[in-house]
Amino acid sequence: MTTTGGTSATSAADQFTYFAVPTVTSISPTGGPLAGGTSVTVTGTNFTGATAVKFGVTNASSFTVNSATSITAVSPAGAGTVDVTVTTPGGTSATSASDQFSYTPAPTVGSISPSSGSAIGSTSVAVTGTGFSGATAVKFGANNATSFTVNSATSITATSPPGAGTVDVTVTTAGGTSPTSAADRFTYLSATTTTELTSSKNPSSYGESVTFTAKVSSLGGTPTGTVTFNDGGTPIGTSSLSAGVATFATTTLAVGNHSITVTYNGSVAFNASTSPALNQSIDMPADSAKLRALQLNVTKIVAQSSGQAISGSIDTAISEGFSDGGQYITPGAGGLRVNFAAAPDGDEDDKPKSGQQPGSQSLNAYSGDGGSGRTGGRGRGSSRIDDAFAAIDRAAPTKAPAARFREQRDWLFWIDVRGTGIDQWGSSGNIGQGATQATLFGQQINLLSGLTYRARPNLLVGVTGGYENFSYTQTDINGKLKGDGWTVGAYLGWKIIPTLRYDVAVTYSGIGYDGTAGTAQGNFNGNRWIFATGFTGSYSWANFNIEPSAKVYAIWERENAYVDSLGTQQAARTFSSGRASAGNRVSYPIPWLDSVLLAPYAGVFADYYFTQDDAAAIVAAGGIPLASTPLLQGWSARITGGIGARLAGGTTVGFGAELGGIGSNTQIWTFTGRARIPF
Repeated sequence: MTTTGGTSATSAADQFTYFAVPTVTSISPTGGPLAGGTSVTVTGTNFTGATAVKFGVTNASSFTVNSATSITAVSPAGAGTVDVTVTTPGGTSATSASDQFSYTPAPTVGSISPSSGSAIGSTSVAVTGTGFSGATAVKFGANNATSFTVNSATSITATSPPGAGTVDVTVTTAGGTSPTSAADRFTYLSATTTTELTSSKNPSSYGESVTFTAKVSSLGGTPTGTVTFNDGGTPIGTSSLSAGVATFATTTLAVGNHSITVTYNGSVAFNASTSPALNQSIDMPADSAKLRALQLNVTKIVAQSSGQAISGSIDTAISEGFSDGGQYITPGAGGLRVNFAAAPDGDEDDKPKSGQQPGSQSLNAYSGDGGSGRTGGRGRGSSRIDDAFAAIDRAAPTKAPAARFREQRDWLFWIDVRGTGIDQWGSSGNIGQGATQATLFGQQINLLSGLTYRARPNLLVGVTGGYENFSYTQTDINGKLKGDGWTVGAYLGWKIIPTLRYDVAVTYSGIGYDGTAGTAQGNFNGNRWIFATGFTGSYSWANFNIEPSAKVYAIWERENAYVDSLGTQQAARTFSSGRASAGNRVSYPIPWLDSVLLAPYAGVFADYYFTQDDAAAIVAAGGIPLASTPLLQGWSARITGGIGARLAGGTTVGFGAELGGIGSNTQIWTFTGRARIPF
């Protein structure tokens, strides 16, 4: 400062700085929402010492001087287009088009079309609304659209990204982000899928590996996720998709038919789906199928033969129990029975009768009145055959009264042995005349014994026990079934009238089977019940003994499940069988030499055999045909015959044979040997 006194000295305290006027050359962004809050970068010159930044006439909510050329300011609330100015000690920046900031209303979305699309995205969506100019983003929920195009201030076309569920479509501009509403909602739809299933081998053999292949496809893309393989609705395995394909291999499917399906479990982008059912057939190994065929066929033969043998033996025992001193030797069921009750009392054996010289050998032990030429009693040397002849003579009215007989015994012990066989020759011809060999042959033995108690003259009961052994071979399947078993049971006989009786019997058998067919071998057990009943008549005419009868027996057998040597599970099995028959049997005693009495017999019967089996059909790998086994079924005829011989020493020997199945395609022979020794 200068006065009359002079000029002041200079110092830092008297210094004055001239500031240049600031300038704004650009702002970014150039617009923002009406509510403010937009961070705006202001670029220019001479910003040092800036004291204010204004949007129009309104100060910025806040600002920061970054440098002499840059300021960051937050826009206040406003409207329209305003100039952004900067004030420093050098002044306020002049306004220009470069500093203009436009307050823009937030966009709105009024509708979208379509409002749904595939979960894998790629759906083209038309967005309609307001304020779309300068749009910087379009979002589906939290995900940016794959792409978008601003068609106008009211229209945008956007491509949906992948997603799930229902989301809001929003548009972002300088004015902000559109508010959400029900009008902007987009629903992601899982794509429809189709699932197919194939098998690597169908049919296949038990234990063989089978691979199931699932293919899941969709027009919406390549599905991902997992599939579940099911057998009849029960899950048997799970696998993951790779390029839409999954596989599952198994060796454990049981023999039979299986309904296999595969279910695609779905994903966010793809709907679940299930394949059509595939009928997978699991066949037995060829030899296991043959072993099963051997079991199903031959065990019925064994049961039928045992049913005939057991029912016939008991029928004979009941006939013996009711023999009241009648004919000494008469036919039994398939054999011969001996009536020891007809034998004279042993006390008379050594007592010569009146008119009989010791040592004489008369054929008859009973004298006739008025010089019949026969002695009056049995001499010391006569045989017991004479007594049997005497029993025959009693049927003739011209004979003398019978000698004294033993008191009827209440207990009777008996033994019966029967052999049944199928030979190797079929029914198409006789040997030497174009006959063909049958595929199955074999034999079995049934040994039965019992004890009969005569509780009343017209009622008897008894118990029985026995053993059977059998062996059959079937050549067409290289099979052999053998085994044995035991039997216990009880029976009852009721003589309704002197010439008619009723019989009933029940037996139980435990059988062990051992079967082999090719390389397959298996052991299994059977439990068998037999029920037999019927009526038998007894008549005499002109020295013929006539026995009409009507009989039926029924068999029920259950065989356990087992696993054969090839690892095949063979199922449990139940079958029933039986025979109803009616016919007549006739015998006629004939004296032969002076010490033997022969009693030939013959019979003919009409039979009806019935069988029912619950076993499933046999399915062999490769469709191998399995030949059927001869089995008596339906109507047929049966003849029986034989002869008995009564020897001088008291022993009786009988032989008989029976041929069944006459008129059917199967004939089965049964041979019987019976022996009785008095005691």
